[in-house]
Amino acid sequence: MRTLMLKDNIIERYTNFLITLPIIWIFTGLFILDNGDKILVILTLLSTVISLLIYKTSVCKKNIKTPYLWFIFALLFISIICESLHIYNPINVRAIAIITVLLCFLPFKLITEKTLLIITFAATISSFIFVFWFSYINIIGRSLWPINAIPYSTYLCFIAATSLILFFNAKNNIIKYSLLLCLFFNVTAIFITETRGALVALVPTLLAIVVYFSYKNKTIKRNAIVSIISLVIICGLNYPIIKQRINQTTADITLIKSGDTNTSIGLRLDFWKAGFHLIKESPVIGYGTHYFQQLDTLASEKIIPQYAASYKPLHFHNQFVDISVKCGLFGLLGLLVLLIFPIIKLTTKNSNEALLIYSYTSILILAGLTDVPFFHKQLFLIFFIMIGIMYGRNKQQLKS
Repeated sequence: MRTLMLKDNIIERYTNFLITLPIIWIFTGLFILDNGDKILVILTLLSTVISLLIYKTSVCKKNIKTPYLWFIFALLFISIICESLHIYNPINVRAIAIITVLLCFLPFKLITEKTLLIITFAATISSFIFVFWFSYINIIGRSLWPINAIPYSTYLCFIAATSLILFFNAKNNIIKYSLLLCLFFNVTAIFITETRGALVALVPTLLAIVVYFSYKNKTIKRNAIVSIISLVIICGLNYPIIKQRINQTTADITLIKSGDTNTSIGLRLDFWKAGFHLIKESPVIGYGTHYFQQLDTLASEKIIPQYAASYKPLHFHNQFVDISVKCGLFGLLGLLVLLIFPIIKLTTKNSNEALLIYSYTSILILAGLTDVPFFHKQLFLIFFIMIGIMYGRNKQQLKS
């Protein structure tokens, strides 16, 4: 009898592992391999089949009652219509299809705090090795990495925020110190990527988490001291990188003041300026991807330099400007609804699930000021899947 129970327990753990494998993959392999989303399709199908065999249709019936899932259905529907009519589609069809299937058939109860701990540890190890490998061993430029360094650093922000939230909730000291190491390695990895926009997204988010738990646990003074010491240590260890980026930023600003905007920061400013002009000209429906001629026109009118127009950017280095140019203000409104809806509709606003939703949304919004996170399918996948799971858990826990 005991042997049978042991076998059943092993089988249950194994099947649960296979069902949650897509979630483990989006935190690891998805951000290492360029074709990670194709592998995710296979893992999602495997997870769905096993979920149906074990839980039949009970999981789907339960998950489909989650309001956020209907937003995902709407995105999938819009995406399919746009593809069928050959209209500009800002949504990756494969990505939104994966998200829809996962959120329909994944038992949210399996994504426990223990599961998140395992995922965080695995993600930290794999991501740090990835960054360290291409920065110090097989040295290649950031633009030649399998995944672009800018969205990769935003992914690192997600792991760092998850580490900090789990740290404050951990009871075991070994786990707490391990999570603190995870946070250290992820922040260090972000410094190594030399991505300034990621720090703009990460620092306020981590600060908000620390302030929240400091007031909640009444440990303001202790957390302030620990935070300052940790910041000094991290900055000290990464001083050469920080100094280099400060010098680069100072040089860029000096050139911009002299009228030369052909720098990383300067070009972003040019693209934003062009974006605002294009939004004024077509505020309702936008241009889709047919805006290159308009950039040349803006250059001829001396609104932006010719070298900025010749760059022919695939996006405008700002999530909100980009969606407004390509899809009009209706597209911007849709994006804002997707970001704000789960926050407004949370059942328990101080749960771990809610904190993760706040943190991921904060990171994406702040990262979106200098990049286009949703333009990158990996970030699109990890954001909507995690928001969907955490929102679903938040809703279902109240009813259970």
